[in-house]
Amino acid sequence: MMRCRVMLGGGGELELPTAVSWKFCYGTGTPCDSFFLRCLWERGQEKVLSDAHRFFAQWEGERVFTGVVDEYAVVCGKDGLYLEVSGRGMAALLLDNEAMPAEYQRYTRADLIADHVAPYGVETAGGGSLPAVDGFNVTSGESEWSVVRRFACYYGGVVPRFDQEGRLVLDAPADTEELRIREGGPVTGWEYREERHGVLSQVAVRRRTTWGPPWVSDPAFQAQGGCARRVITVPNTTGTAAMRYTADYQLRAARSGRVRMRITVAGGFLAWPGQLVSVELRDCGANGIYRAAQVEVSCGGQGLTTTLVLGETDSMI
Repeated sequence: MMRCRVMLGGGGELELPTAVSWKFCYGTGTPCDSFFLRCLWERGQEKVLSDAHRFFAQWEGERVFTGVVDEYAVVCGKDGLYLEVSGRGMAALLLDNEAMPAEYQRYTRADLIADHVAPYGVETAGGGSLPAVDGFNVTSGESEWSVVRRFACYYGGVVPRFDQEGRLVLDAPADTEELRIREGGPVTGWEYREERHGVLSQVAVRRRTTWGPPWVSDPAFQAQGGCARRVITVPNTTGTAAMRYTADYQLRAARSGRVRMRITVAGGFLAWPGQLVSVELRDCGANGIYRAAQVEVSCGGQGLTTTLVLGETDSMI
């Protein structure tokens, strides 16, 4: 059973009536996680949620979403009186706030959290392996989320994401739990797609006045006839190791959407972004191990379903 409640501006909470339909979308990038909820409502309560600003959802006793209320509406029509509430995950707080421009000689995980995460009441989990960064800069116009993602992805090789409790997770997926999707199970449809546009075959990183190390290549894509290279210019103070990592990161990031397998399965909350998924469908040439890039769970006229968008296990999902 789905139970939802909202936190009000004065600190109180309000439990919402039983939902008649809902949808939760989870991912690791932009746009961030989102939710939509429709439930029965009563006349005279049109402004009860005027100061609702946080949203919490539980499914069978476990938290499945923590987020920010963006909009609500009370709708009266042929189907009666309904309340509709929608919003985004806690990443919205970092997306909606602009970071203060700054230059740092040395920047650590603790500095990142203190400056760009904690001020918005967002809790953090993991990130102990993220390295300290020399010469880290925050540019004018960057959002707090852009700073966090750049620090974690670019320098630590970790795609930041938010869990169901609303915590910012700065560790790579543990890969200890794998969802198996087999033929004969509750699969209602699937699609396999590959996209070559935007995928890079080679990247070279150069300092402003000199060339850096040789081209870094993606042999697998080159073997498939891929031919798309980029030259990236970095400050003269960038070290050789950082330049090499920059190229490796660009190749992985460019492959993030190369392979996509979309599977819809009956049931709810079967996997989370970052989790490994084993696909074993009969007579399917695309069976294998994937990583969940996006998850959408919905309940409505079609019943309770989970749609998984899967990508390559080693790409920046």
